[in-house]
Amino acid sequence: MSGLFILNTDFLILSFQALMLLAVVTWVFSTWLQDVSIVDYIWSLLTLLAVATYSYLSDLSGSLGPVGMGMLLMVVIWGLRLAYFLMVRGHNKPEDRRYQVIRKRNSPNFTFKSLYLIFIFQATVAWIMSVSFVPVFDMSIEQQNNWTFWHSLGAAIWLFGFIYESVADHQLHSFNRKLVTPGSTLNTGLWRYSRHPNYFGELCVWWGWCLYAVPTDSLWILVAPLVMTYLLVKFSGVGNMEQGITDRRPDYQAYIKTTNTLIPGKPLRKVIDI
Repeated sequence: MSGLFILNTDFLILSFQALMLLAVVTWVFSTWLQDVSIVDYIWSLLTLLAVATYSYLSDLSGSLGPVGMGMLLMVVIWGLRLAYFLMVRGHNKPEDRRYQVIRKRNSPNFTFKSLYLIFIFQATVAWIMSVSFVPVFDMSIEQQNNWTFWHSLGAAIWLFGFIYESVADHQLHSFNRKLVTPGSTLNTGLWRYSRHPNYFGELCVWWGWCLYAVPTDSLWILVAPLVMTYLLVKFSGVGNMEQGITDRRPDYQAYIKTTNTLIPGKPLRKVIDI
C-alpha cells in the first residue's frame, strides 16, 4: 500500500512498458508522415494510459473505489480533450517550427534520432510524472471509499483549471483562424489578463490532482505538479514559446510590458480589441 516514500513497482513496470509501446508506435507513424510534431498529440494520452494502467491493476486487486474512479474520470476528460484539440489545431499544417529546429540541429539521420530524442524522451517524462498517481490507486478499498475534503477541493481546482484552459485554447484557435493581419497578438478574453492563460489552466489541473491525492500521505504526489511547473515556466512552455516571438509579432513587446506572464491580473493599461 502507499506510504510516504513507498511506490508499487508492479504498477510502474507495467505502465513503463505501455508508455514505451505507445511512443514507438507513434514514432513509426511519424516517419511515414515526416512530421515528429505529432508527438504533441499523445502527450496527454501517455498520462491517460499510465493512469488507466494503474486503475486496471487496482481493479484487479479489488481495491478500486470512488476516489480512484474520480481520478480516472478527471484524467480521461482532460486527456481526450487536450489530444483532440491539438489534433484539430495541427490538422493540415506543416511540422511545428520547434521540431523543425530540432530536426535541423540533429541531421543527418534525424528519423532514427527522433525515436529517443523526442518520443522516448517524452514517454519517459510522462512516466516519471505518473508516479504521482500511483498512491491514489494503491490505497485500500476502505481508503478508496472514504471521500474527504481534499478530494472535493482537488476536484474543484481541477475543474476550474480544465475550463480555464479549454476556454483559452478555444479563444486562441478562433483568433488564429480569423487572423487578418499576420503577426498580430491576441490580447482579449482570457489573454488580456495573462500571456499564457492556457498554461495557467494546465497548472491548476495538475496542482488540483496533487491536492486530490493529499489523503494518501505520500510525498510522490508532488512530483508531477513540480515537473509540470518547471516544464511550463522554464523548459518547453513560456520560455520556448516567447523565444524570438517579438521578431514574428511586432506588437508582442508592448503586450509583454502590460500583461502578466502566467497568473491572471489586471493589465497595466487598457487593451484595445483587435
